[in-house]
Amino acid sequence: MSESPPERPAEGAGPSGWTWGPHASGAPGYGPPPAPAPQPQYGAPQYGTPQYGTPQYGTPQYGTPQYGTPQYGQPQYGQPQYGQPQYGAPYGAPPVPVQRGIIPLRPLTLGEIYDGAFKSIRANPRVMFGFSMLVMGVAALIGGLAWYVLTPTVSRWVDSTLGSDVTVDQTGTEMLASVWSMYAMLPFLGLAGIVLSGILTVSVSRSVLGQKIAVGDLWRGYWKRTLMVVGYTLLGTVVAVAFWALIVLAIGAIGSASAGAGVVFGIVSVVGGLVVSVWVGYRLLLVPPVLMLEGGRFVPSIVRAWRLTRGSFWRLLGINLLAQIIANVVSQVLGVPVSIIGAILMVEGTLSVGFIATMTIGMAITYTIPAIFLAAVVALQYIDLRIRREGLDVQLARAAEAAAGTA
Repeated sequence: MSESPPERPAEGAGPSGWTWGPHASGAPGYGPPPAPAPQPQYGAPQYGTPQYGTPQYGTPQYGTPQYGTPQYGQPQYGQPQYGQPQYGAPYGAPPVPVQRGIIPLRPLTLGEIYDGAFKSIRANPRVMFGFSMLVMGVAALIGGLAWYVLTPTVSRWVDSTLGSDVTVDQTGTEMLASVWSMYAMLPFLGLAGIVLSGILTVSVSRSVLGQKIAVGDLWRGYWKRTLMVVGYTLLGTVVAVAFWALIVLAIGAIGSASAGAGVVFGIVSVVGGLVVSVWVGYRLLLVPPVLMLEGGRFVPSIVRAWRLTRGSFWRLLGINLLAQIIANVVSQVLGVPVSIIGAILMVEGTLSVGFIATMTIGMAITYTIPAIFLAAVVALQYIDLRIRREGLDVQLARAAEAAAGTA
């Protein structure tokens, strides 16, 4: 099936850090394809007048008597004149892609996307790790306070719900209430993850060019775009909740009329709803990078991301799903020592400050590392897809050369 090129995003002031966005000079990626670079000439200017000039390379001189073994063999055209000391690779070999930053500027493989994600952390650790830990730490602190405040209330609610017929000691009640109250942290950690998914995209885009961006410049230049990413995520959550609420209501309505029909409809609708949710989610996977890097308006950016991912669902799904598995494994490994320490402190009581503080710090760490890795993978998927669809590697190479020349 043929794919139509993505439409040009709406005009507006683009972010200064992403020099190849729709509002940069020349608008690479949205206009006509750039003119092909002139091919190197292998005639007289490159190989010298005495050997390949007009008097010797023309028709009279190029015949068998003059171009045979005595004149074209190793003494005249061998390794000292044409071999690797002059050109580094045999004639006809593909050019080596430019790489000024964390990835080669060409379509990326699976391993190069993951390798680039890890390299982006080393390229700018102050932003990728330091700033991320700060954001996630603040979110965990607020969530930990909510956990500590809600636990007594939930404990009293558990006592009143169980009533006098069920005998549960105070420790068991507090433990149950603490486990339930711990979920109060998740909205704050989720919000911090959304912020990181947008803001870290900018750092990764700079690392592609071999550049760094300071934390202050990053926040001052992109906090408004980050709010757009947060708004988009919240909107998507509301739509998803409404979608599943309609499915549940439909199952209840059909089941009240006929139990058998309700069961059949429930199975079909749940499976279909999962398929639709996954498909739409991955078709819109690149909305945060588009919002952060291209500087367009809200709705056109969503449409732009939808069209950009056309025909690439399975590639996006496979790469991102494997990245989530890797992130979950890392999270589980980091969570083991935290769980051990938490179990030791639980002896003092689930409401103790030490237990809640330890678990809060542990959750902040176990959420930060996967969030960094996944944000970097999505950013590199966006760049890879634009290279494949729009020839972004040409603009990236020019930007990298210009940045290297002015450094």
